[in-house]
Parts: sequence; structure tokens; C-alpha cells
Amino acid sequence: MGGDSDSPVEIETLQVESVPASLSGGSTVLVATAGDPSQYAVCLRLLCEQGTEEDTAFVVTTTESADRTITVYDRLGEKTKQPLIDIVDTVSEHQSVSALYGETHVVFTPSPSDLERLVMALSDLSDSSAPSNGAQHLLIRSLTPILEASSLTRVSAVFERVTGFRSESGFCLLGIDYTAHDEETMAAIATLVDGVLWVTRPSPDRLTFDYQPTRGRHSRSVLDGGTDD
Repeated sequence: MGGDSDSPVEIETLQVESVPASLSGGSTVLVATAGDPSQYAVCLRLLCEQGTEEDTAFVVTTTESADRTITVYDRLGEKTKQPLIDIVDTVSEHQSVSALYGETHVVFTPSPSDLERLVMALSDLSDSSAPSNGAQHLLIRSLTPILEASSLTRVSAVFERVTGFRSESGFCLLGIDYTAHDEETMAAIATLVDGVLWVTRPSPDRLTFDYQPTRGRHSRSVLDGGTDD
């Protein structure tokens, strides 16, 4: 993609196909794109579309800063109708341990590879979050830097701890650049989730989705709320 492919204007004007159906509560979905999934902001789009203003979400950034994430999120929809977000920023350097950006709490960690710090940061956000009547969601905008810096075994070992920060009625969206990983890695990650949402860009201004349920954590289709055939 060109240098402007992730500009706020293009992100706003992309024509995005509706997901097959609503995300069901408690589901974990891998959002697979060719290239950095943050450039399309698919996970943030799904949060805006599927979440409510009573919901909250923890958003982990691994390729873009907290500032950039907040800017894109605010541009994607009506702010009053969006879930409130708190952010774990693993990208920005020379930042304090935590900060407040308006209503958005941000906790900084040294790098995507420090999984224990990531878990601690999510725990800090969970402890400091105001009580909510809505669902609590979790987004990792891109798993790829984490997988590139840590062994698959280690990522799998902390997977349940990380995804456990969403509520029972919340969903977990995990972006991934599938072109950066071999088939074995993709297959292993697929066993940890309920389904894979494949994202393609058939034209410069259009995104389409193809959802495929896996035989992973719950062995059920999570985008149509149904059970396996």
C-alpha cells in the first residue's frame, strides 16, 4: 500500500461490506488481512458497529500509537454512540506508565513482546475502569508483532489470560497479517478462536468479508449465533 493508505480520510471513505451477522457475546474472532490490519481499522469498525454506548473496550495497539488509535476511532462514527475505550499502547516510546486522554485511559508497555507487562496493563485498566452496565470487549489491533517477537507456545500459554479480560457478553477481536505467518502458525492460532474473518480489498475503496468458523475454543459459529452443522 502507498504511504497514504492508512490516512484518516481514506479510512473514513472506504466502503465496508456488512459482516455476515452480528457478533455473538463471548466470541473470539481472528480478523485476517493481507498487511497490517490496523491500516483498515477493521477491529475498530466492528467495535463501532457491534458495540453500544453502554459498552466499554480494552484496545491493545501493537503497530500504531494510542494517539493514532484514538484519532481513527473518533473519526469512524458518532462518538456518543460508540463504546468507551481504554488502551494498552505497546508502540510509543518514552511514555509514562499510564496517562489520561480525555475519557480514554492509556497504559504504556515497553514492547509487544513483553506479554507479562501486557497482562499487567490490562489488569490495571480493568481495576481502574468505571462500572458499566454494558459488555466489556477486547481488541488486539494486530497479533503479528506479538507472534513475531514471542514463541507460539508462549502466546498460547497467555492467550486465555489476555482474552479473559472481556466480559461473558463481550467479544474479542484479534487482528493478524496472515501474509506474515506460515500455514502452521495460522492453523495453530485458529484452534484458539471461534472463527476467522478474512478481509479482502477487491478495489482501493472497498473492503469485503468472508467469515469461516473454526473447530476452536467453542466449536460453534459465532457470527450467526448458531451451532455447528
